[in-house]
Amino acid sequence: MPLNLALLWLISASIAWTGGGVAQWSQASHDKLELETQEMASSSAWTRDEVLQAQRRRASEAELELETQEMASSSAWAEEEVLVVIAKLYWVFSNPVVVGKAYLVNNPAHECRMGESYPPTEPCPNDGIIDDIKPTASKFLRLGFHDCLKYEDGSGGCDGCLSFSNMFYRYDEAERMSMPDVTVTDNNNLAFVADILEEIYTRTDFPLNSPSLRQSLQESGKSRADLWALAALTATHFSLVENNKACQGEKDFATAGRCGHLFRHIPTDFPCMIDMNFSMQFYTGRKDCSSEQRPNETTWYRRRAYEASRHEFHPNPHGNGVETGDFFKDWFNFTRRETVAIMGAHALGSFHGSVSLFKYDWTKGQSHILNNQYYRALVKAPSKMSTCGDPPQWTGGPQGSEAPTGWYVRPLRKSVSGGPYLWFHYYLRCPECRGRKNVETEGDGFFKSDFCCQQCDTMKVKTIHPGCYRKIAKDETALNSDLGLYLLFETGKGGIPLGCKGLSTKKQKWTAHNIMNGRKGLDFYKAEPRCNKQKLGDGKGTLKMYQLVERYSENQEAWMDDFIPALQKMLANGYKMKKLTASFDFNGLNCNHNYWGFKCTKSN
Repeated sequence: MPLNLALLWLISASIAWTGGGVAQWSQASHDKLELETQEMASSSAWTRDEVLQAQRRRASEAELELETQEMASSSAWAEEEVLVVIAKLYWVFSNPVVVGKAYLVNNPAHECRMGESYPPTEPCPNDGIIDDIKPTASKFLRLGFHDCLKYEDGSGGCDGCLSFSNMFYRYDEAERMSMPDVTVTDNNNLAFVADILEEIYTRTDFPLNSPSLRQSLQESGKSRADLWALAALTATHFSLVENNKACQGEKDFATAGRCGHLFRHIPTDFPCMIDMNFSMQFYTGRKDCSSEQRPNETTWYRRRAYEASRHEFHPNPHGNGVETGDFFKDWFNFTRRETVAIMGAHALGSFHGSVSLFKYDWTKGQSHILNNQYYRALVKAPSKMSTCGDPPQWTGGPQGSEAPTGWYVRPLRKSVSGGPYLWFHYYLRCPECRGRKNVETEGDGFFKSDFCCQQCDTMKVKTIHPGCYRKIAKDETALNSDLGLYLLFETGKGGIPLGCKGLSTKKQKWTAHNIMNGRKGLDFYKAEPRCNKQKLGDGKGTLKMYQLVERYSENQEAWMDDFIPALQKMLANGYKMKKLTASFDFNGLNCNHNYWGFKCTKSN
C-alpha cells in the first residue's frame, strides 16, 4: 500500500465505530491516535500540520460531534431557570471579590505555584490571591472561548471541560530571558471561574444574595457546557449594560464610576450607547465530556469533574493576521469577517503578567465595559488617555484636544528569545495635570514640571514647548494577533514582529538574536513599525480585514451586528446548529439591582 494511503487508513482506523454510526472515543483510542500522529509527523512525506488537517477532515466526514454513550445530554431549560441563573451571574459579575472570598471560606484553598523555575514549584502566598483569580465578567467570556476550543485531534468543542496544563502557575515577571517562548495560549487562571460555575451548577442557593433554583442544574439534567455558554453570553450582556450606564454618567459596578467613559470626552460619529434591541440566543443541547476523557491519577492539585485529560489546540498569541485568520477558519469554521468581529471581545478584560507574561490592558481604564474601543486603538484613532480616579482623568493634547496615537513594539525580555513581544499604544500628549499641578508619572523631569501644565493649558500644538508634548505609552497594550488584523507583518523566533519599516536602525537589524544580546543601536522601548495594511479577505467583493477593523472603529452598531452572530457560532463549536435548541433570547432582558441582589425579567 502506498505510504500516503496507508497513513490515511490509520487516520480512519483511529475512529472506533459503534452502533448507529456514532463515533466513540476512549482513552485507548486517544493514546493510539497520538502515537500514530507522532509516527506520521516523523515521516518525510507528512508534517504534523498535514496530519492534523487530515484527521480533522476524517472527523468531519464521520460527523464526530462529541457523541458517546457516556456523554451527558443537556435537558431542556425553562425560561424561569435561565432568568434565575442570569440573576446569579449578574451578582457574581457585580461583586467578584465578595463572591470569590465567600467561596474560599467554604471550600479548599485555591491551588497555586510560583517561582523562578519553569514550571514553578513553590506554593503561592494566600495574601492577595483573590485579586488575580476574582471571577470578573471578562473571565467568564474567556472561559466560553477556551471551552469551545477543539482538542488536538480535531474532536471536541464546547463540552464543559478544560485541560489543566499550566492551570495554576504564577510566573516570575523579572526580566530574565529564561522562560520558554510563548507560542500558544493555555487555560491558566480559569479554574477558579469554573469553580464558581460548579457551585451554581451543583447548588440551588449559590451565591448568597441571589434567587434560588427549585432544583440544582445538575439534578435537573443540565450540562455544564450549556451553563458555561450561558455564562459567556450573560457576561457579554452585562458588559454592554455597564457600557451604557457609563455612557450616561452612572456608576458602574466594576469601578463605582472612578473610570468613567472615554466617549463622553471625545467626539465620535456614533452614539456612545449600544442599542440593546438585538437578538442574542442561548442555544442548549451541548454535551459534557465523558468520564473516560477525564484524568484519574492523583496530582498536587485536586481533580475537578470538568478537567479533561486531553489538550485543546490553542492559538498562537504571537501569530500575525494570516495565522490568526487561519486558526479561526480551521478550528471554528470562521470567515475572516467573523474572526475580526470576535476579536473585539478583547476590549473587555486585562492581561496578567504573572499568568501569561503579557501585561496591562487592551483599553486602559475601560477594560470593564464592552464596546468598539479596541478597534479605535488598532486604527490609531485620535483619543485621550484614561486614568481612573475621583474624578477620572482624560489626558490629550494642548487645550483639551485629542491626542494623535500610534504603536510601539517592545520586547519584554522574559523568554529565551527576548519575548514576549508586546505592542504599546502611545499618545502624543501633554502630561497629566490636575488643574495646573503636574501629576505625571512618565517621561523626564521637564515633562513632569508644572510649567508643562501651564503650556498645555494656554498654548496650541504649533506653539507649545516640544518638551511638553511627547509620545507617551502607558499601560495600554495589544498582541501580534490583535495588530495583525490591521497591519501586515511577519513573525520570527519567539514571536518577534518582522517585515515593517521603522524597526531596524542604521546601526543594527531588528532580530531576536540582537535583542537577546542587548545590541546597542536598537531601540527596545520606542521601536515604531511602519507596516502596510492587512488585505486578507474572504474573496472577491468582500471587505479586507483592515477594512473591517476600520468599519468597526467607525460604526459601533456594525460591529455588534457581526459580533453577536460570531459569538453564538463560537459557542456552538463542535455541533450542528440544527441539533441545538434556541432556549432563550436576551432581547428584552432586564436585570434590576437592589440590596438583596438582582431580579431578572423578560419582556416579550
